[in-house]
Amino acid sequence: MKRRTFLCRTTEALAGAALAPPIGRLTVRPAERYLERWSWVMGQPVRVELFAPSEDLGLEAAAAVLRELRRVEAQLSIFNDASDLAELNRHAGRGWFRAGDDLLTFLRAAARMRRVTAGAFDSAVEPLMRAWGFREVAKATPPTQAELREAGDAVRASRIVLDGRRVALPAGHTRLDPGGIGVGYGLDRARAVLRHYQIQRAFVDVSGDCLALGAPPGENGWPVTVVDSARPSRVIVSTRLRDHALATRSNAVSVVRVGKITEGHIMDPRTDGPAQALSQATVVARTGIEADALSTALLVSGRPGPGALKVWRG
Repeated sequence: MKRRTFLCRTTEALAGAALAPPIGRLTVRPAERYLERWSWVMGQPVRVELFAPSEDLGLEAAAAVLRELRRVEAQLSIFNDASDLAELNRHAGRGWFRAGDDLLTFLRAAARMRRVTAGAFDSAVEPLMRAWGFREVAKATPPTQAELREAGDAVRASRIVLDGRRVALPAGHTRLDPGGIGVGYGLDRARAVLRHYQIQRAFVDVSGDCLALGAPPGENGWPVTVVDSARPSRVIVSTRLRDHALATRSNAVSVVRVGKITEGHIMDPRTDGPAQALSQATVVARTGIEADALSTALLVSGRPGPGALKVWRG
């Protein structure tokens, strides 16, 4: 996963959604217990807040959320050779591959978001990421036009073919990257876990990508502040999030330096280079997958595509 920490392992906590001060000072009904847990998952800091009928149940639910995020990472990370996605990438051009549930959900969502954003979101951008130096080998000079053309051709030739549980990547150079959708899927899985534990009020923050379930007692939503990635002291918007997800993209935080230029990690598959339409983009949507992919599309094209309920451009 690690889409914000590929190279220098910095995070977008300030570039994304930062919660207002902890809500422990709010008046909580005696039947509810407020719990907050921090951890490190998907190469990023994770914060789980929730209200539960008992401390034991709250601790169990928070631990289950973190386990689920780690499980999703293990299945969809391209840096884990044993993951389903890494194995599918190695299988490109070699016929059918039998996918697990997580990979199938990822692939169906990726195909749908590519379609509804007219290609502004594309999970097949990994060859461009590699060409620009966002992988194992740092580059001393910018990619040549020939390198970019080769990588871009691989992206444009990519197709995902689904037949039940079978999936094929017909083009042998196709490589899928979960960076624009994987955390969103993890947030959606976190919501499923919380509902399993019958938790009605919770907030999950993966380094600025957020999922809100219900609202704190006496509030109409969880307080969220989006700040400028280039000037963290500047607040872009303060809002309340309830039963929705929020994601922010910026090309000013996770960067690579090649020669004398500095470039961001969100690629525009139409130009074979880093996105230039906006410097920062935030989307609120019904699901984590939609918020994740649509914020990427918004940064690339300036248009989020259908499914975005609230949009802030930077």
